[in-house]
Amino acid sequence: MKKERDSGIELLRVFAMLLVIGVHAFSYGGFYAEARAVGGHVAAAALLMKLATRAAVNIFVIITGYFMVRAPFDPKKNLRRAGGIYQKMLVYSVVLTAVFLVLGPACWVDRGTQFSLLQVVLKGLTPVTSQTWYFLTDYLLLCLLVPFVNLALQKLTKRQYTALALGLFAFMSVWMTLVHVLPFRRVIEPFGYSDLVGGKQVFHFLFIYVIGGWLGRFCEPRKRPQPLWLCAALGTVLLNYLLFTRLPSSCGFQGVAGDYANPLLVLNAVCLLLFFKDLHFKSRIVNALGGATLGVYALTEFRYLRTVLWNTVSFKKMDNGNLWLNFVHVALVLCGVFLAAAAVDLLVSRLLLLLRSAVQKIKLKKVKQSS
Repeated sequence: MKKERDSGIELLRVFAMLLVIGVHAFSYGGFYAEARAVGGHVAAAALLMKLATRAAVNIFVIITGYFMVRAPFDPKKNLRRAGGIYQKMLVYSVVLTAVFLVLGPACWVDRGTQFSLLQVVLKGLTPVTSQTWYFLTDYLLLCLLVPFVNLALQKLTKRQYTALALGLFAFMSVWMTLVHVLPFRRVIEPFGYSDLVGGKQVFHFLFIYVIGGWLGRFCEPRKRPQPLWLCAALGTVLLNYLLFTRLPSSCGFQGVAGDYANPLLVLNAVCLLLFFKDLHFKSRIVNALGGATLGVYALTEFRYLRTVLWNTVSFKKMDNGNLWLNFVHVALVLCGVFLAAAAVDLLVSRLLLLLRSAVQKIKLKKVKQSS
């Protein structure tokens, strides 16, 4: 009988995916721009919510490190895992591209950039190299590297691993943030490393994986969650907000406050994991929704569907002048988009499972006939 997973961290996956949709709502859905136009408490609350969503990518990757760091060396298993991710990427990319090919050239626009027919087709057939979804491309590469990274991490003592994690945090997070902030800018130089602060590459994913691996190896589970970690996570968001609003714009912190390498966003993901890992309960619904998160991301972040989605669910069509009504609007939009996309992904996953099962039966039947 298959053991049912503990649902605490699966709930964290769901929460992280809601944060991802929140990032899209603030940018593509126009909520942040509309709230800023209103000003006052509405704009301040929108900024706070926007900064609170920025740790989503770090959360996903740190969960992976937490679970996978102790996995035995098994490249074949990781290839199967990566193959499953690639299969779903390809299915979504091909099917959704075909849909928008039928809808016509007016739909082949992403952030104001018009694509040709050939470009649309090639991007649809090569979702990894064309980075249709940068996160899934980087996550796929991370999965391929994990067995070899684990060989090194599993041999480290706690003291050695701590030194590695702190060293990476100092370089990949603190340094990469300070080089964009006065008075450190032009004193600490980022030659060759300027893209690392954004965190949209496999190098950042490896760094966060190492941090998650440290937590997975050396943080013993507790019987109940520690509220202190949840308070600390909220504290990192508030500190990020205060630095954003109190520091002069000339210092440059506003430009990196939402970047994944920002130390406060890294620490936010750490604190949330430390809280949710001890939130012990079992729920098939939460586990199913947690397993659908990558599919939800693929659906909601597909370039053409994203445009249609956020033109339909646009905050420009809502009253954004009421602070409390805004919270309701944002919550409903995030939950509605997530549940709709999760339902589609669960259906697609079921169909793919049935297809693989049918193919396996055909292969077995051919083997029996040949013997």
